[in-house]
Amino acid sequence: MSKITFSAITIRIIRSTFKSRFALARTCGRVPPLAWIVDKLLFDGDDILVLPRDGAVTLNNTSAIEEIEINAEIEPQDTVLPSQILKEMIGKSKYHFIMDFCICRVSTDCKDYPHDLGCLFLGKGAKKISPELGRTVSRDEALEHVDKCQEAGLVHIIGRNKIDSVWLNTGPKEELLTICNCCPCCCLWKMAPYLPENIGRSFAPMVGVEINFKEDICIGCGRCAEGICFVEAINIRNGKAEINMKKCRSCGRCAEVCLKGAVTFEMTANAVERSIKHVEPLVDLESG
Repeated sequence: MSKITFSAITIRIIRSTFKSRFALARTCGRVPPLAWIVDKLLFDGDDILVLPRDGAVTLNNTSAIEEIEINAEIEPQDTVLPSQILKEMIGKSKYHFIMDFCICRVSTDCKDYPHDLGCLFLGKGAKKISPELGRTVSRDEALEHVDKCQEAGLVHIIGRNKIDSVWLNTGPKEELLTICNCCPCCCLWKMAPYLPENIGRSFAPMVGVEINFKEDICIGCGRCAEGICFVEAINIRNGKAEINMKKCRSCGRCAEVCLKGAVTFEMTANAVERSIKHVEPLVDLESG
């Protein structure tokens, strides 16, 4: 008789309960003692940033405008993209572990996005993850994985997520940095709008990114609201899109599908640098 491992048991539990996460989130909103218990067990100390898709952002240089001589030759400059944050963290980490599957997409039996593009974990905790769940990889393999996820249309989130250190049994949450690659239909954090504010706010937009909605050119086609926004922040009312800025996490998907350019995301010139400084202290990537 084959041995049933901790990892196998955990996966079975997650798969059988995953779809009930919305009911749990709503119940937490109504029952404060339950919310406190859930927070302490699964979300305590969480600090997670949602990175907009690279193709969805424009760089706002208004804070650093310089006079440019007419007809002067301008040197081309590399554009710093949100995914650079991931690459910086990957470069700093001694350990890199890629899941062989996305637990969210597998649990929901996702039909639209690849199941095999799982989370990437960094930090000392990553070396404690069971080899049943994935594999330890080099920095180059980790960087290649990030690019594949971007090409597949997934949204990166990065940060300290206690629930991962719990279900993966990796020890203190301060030893594991999570890089998730989320689709709009299956992400665990689709429940964010239903969680109590003190829990939901730990799942936040990238530092230095702002959404800009031009209502006057919106034609109300609904493309941005039809299964695109994973936190359900967009509705169509009176022939126009209506964006709930409190719910929005600036993933950028709506900007990518908008036919008229009514939704754009602007990133300040120092947004990537500020975001790196925000993420760096969360987990000691160089120890171990």
